[in-house]
Amino acid sequence: MPSVNSFEIEQAPYAKAPPKARHAPLTRLLLFTGLCLVLGALNMRPALTSLATVLTDVEQDLAVGRLWTGFITTAPVLCFGIFGLPAPWLAGRLGLERAIALLLLFLFMGLALRTQVSSAGLVASTLISGAAIGMAGVLLPVVIRRDFPERAGIATGVYTMAMSIGGASAASLTPILERATGTWTSALAIWSLPALATALAWGGLALVSHRASRMARLPHFSALLRDRVAWNVTAFMGLQAGLAFIVLGWLPTLLRGRGYGGLEAGLVTSISILAQAITALMVPSLATRRVSPALLVILVLGATIAGFLGLLYAPVEARIIWALVLGLGQGGLFGLALLFISLRSPSPEAAAMLSGMSQSIGYLGASLAPFMVSMLRGFSDAMGGPAMFFLAIAALCTVFGLRAARPGFVLTQMGDSHPLLSSLPHRKGS
Repeated sequence: MPSVNSFEIEQAPYAKAPPKARHAPLTRLLLFTGLCLVLGALNMRPALTSLATVLTDVEQDLAVGRLWTGFITTAPVLCFGIFGLPAPWLAGRLGLERAIALLLLFLFMGLALRTQVSSAGLVASTLISGAAIGMAGVLLPVVIRRDFPERAGIATGVYTMAMSIGGASAASLTPILERATGTWTSALAIWSLPALATALAWGGLALVSHRASRMARLPHFSALLRDRVAWNVTAFMGLQAGLAFIVLGWLPTLLRGRGYGGLEAGLVTSISILAQAITALMVPSLATRRVSPALLVILVLGATIAGFLGLLYAPVEARIIWALVLGLGQGGLFGLALLFISLRSPSPEAAAMLSGMSQSIGYLGASLAPFMVSMLRGFSDAMGGPAMFFLAIAALCTVFGLRAARPGFVLTQMGDSHPLLSSLPHRKGS
């Protein structure tokens, strides 16, 4: 098989310039790329968290049943899984920057549809937004692996921190926007504006970037389906996502079942999501330094379990403490899941494949989690069913998280001659 090159940077504009003259433009380009990454991350969660905080009002106004509610909370995660697979293909056709800009434009259009007061309109909006986020979420970590390989820990931390801030902002501000505008439709549709601004930023990056317009051709996706390391990363990604989407999709509703008001439930949820920013920034950086990734997996999962059960069963006076504990745990979990994509990939092309596999297959499995919570709420103990289900997922997440934390790379069983290993100076892993 012929060698596959990594993402290439066209050097012609700087070929005759001295090193210092080349350094400044490239540094500015990397800074602009980092800014676009942060903006993209900010838009990866508001579509979910904004709807979760007004879901009770949506149920009442549209007169929909539990089955519809279960679908609307499950559909985004299902879209993440289905549409994540073709994301590397789209980047191969258009280039990373152009593909991400196009997907963010679709996200804008999907969220703008939420001005429609109908169950069909909300379903269409959710499907379009979920598809756009699912594909963009696969491609954004590839940019980290391509442009910031020596700072993968801190870059992943900043990315996941921004994602947490975006989700928390939507959770806390949407009920306030609902009161200010008088309708939940306007409050939800407002989140289309940041998506539009970010799409324009990525379009600008595509215009000024001197990178090759297309990704190198990738081997068949089935190469990873026989790889144990890839499956460990995928299982960990999917299981932690299942925990996350239970919180994002159902925590406000579960809290309102305990007697919380709409604003209070949204505030507690937003505090939890905002707390994720702390460990989302710290944990990936620690994992690439001297702290054992396996130890971090155990610590953040323990905090996640304690925080969730505390919010459901502990006295409500301590709700802020438990919200913080839950957020600190989940921020670290997601940071590790994204970091493992970079740590276990020997090249940007391998990262694109692993990102597509872990997020697509992982999110397909995770899509069952919010739907199961919807069904389990129908039993006599509306809290007990979701709590036991949450614990079962957390236990499996621990097993596969410890496996994903082991040093190694995907595709190493194919030998040094494999094209995606050709640029790797060593194969010890991290």
